[in-house]
Amino acid sequence: MFNPCKLLLIDGNHLCHRVYWTHTSLSYGGKPVGLLYGFLKSLVAFKKKYSDYVFVVCWDGGYHRRKKESLDAVSRGIISSSYKENRRRGEISEDLESMFAQKDELQEILNSAKVVQSYVEGFEGDDLIYSYVMKNFNAGGNSIVITGDKDFYQLLKDNVQLYDPIKKEMWTRASFIEKYGIEPELWVDVGAIAGDKSDNIIGVDGWGEKTALKYVEKYGDVDAVLNAIKNKIKRGKKEEKLLDSEDIMRVAKSLKQMDIVPSLPKLRFSGVYSGSNLKKIMMSYGFITLLKDVWRLAK
Repeated sequence: MFNPCKLLLIDGNHLCHRVYWTHTSLSYGGKPVGLLYGFLKSLVAFKKKYSDYVFVVCWDGGYHRRKKESLDAVSRGIISSSYKENRRRGEISEDLESMFAQKDELQEILNSAKVVQSYVEGFEGDDLIYSYVMKNFNAGGNSIVITGDKDFYQLLKDNVQLYDPIKKEMWTRASFIEKYGIEPELWVDVGAIAGDKSDNIIGVDGWGEKTALKYVEKYGDVDAVLNAIKNKIKRGKKEEKLLDSEDIMRVAKSLKQMDIVPSLPKLRFSGVYSGSNLKKIMMSYGFITLLKDVWRLAK
């Protein structure tokens, strides 16, 4: 049983990337602290604005299902490379190594600040957020997701919103439909056709987001688009290419869709909070300006 609440879900990995590059030059005692400062500053700002919401930071724990499925598709010759194959850690830069190190420190600080964090081995933070959103939605609660990742458009409902803290944009189901002309759940179908370079999801060759959106808006989901093109007497080269790429689209759509996480962690803080310890930690990083507000996170 999930009790309905006002839930604020933070895409931890995405926010880390955004604040790291915003504050990349910030250091204290010769040690980079930009990610730590930027993340905590953002959390304090969210707490001031959404003080009556339950906060949860969701972290990536891998992508077992998507990796297995995409590798199977590679072995069958459907796609040329697997999900997120472009993000192998062995190939990352020194800058990103610094980001990963600060992220590990951040998780320890958040424990000291009484911030609820969620992580499940084998599932991405996206899946965790989706699972909490759906449970809260079905129970009648309201949710806000903090992210700038467009994949989350598929979550938008009348009581589910997305907030991009960098662009300071709030997305609702109504504002999404006004801009894109489709229901939010069809965003997965747009991605299935266009693909996604950032996650190495391969779409239909020659089809970008704009063209994919045009067809989804006109016909509906991937199946509806396929049927409409198959029934055309005359088809263009791009449409023929799409028909030839049906298996690619189905793999892409599956990779784009978020999963419900079984045995979802409960929304509760399991650590031991100490205000004096939190103050000591903040001082050790030179975060003097945050001291007057960081206590809000423990409320």
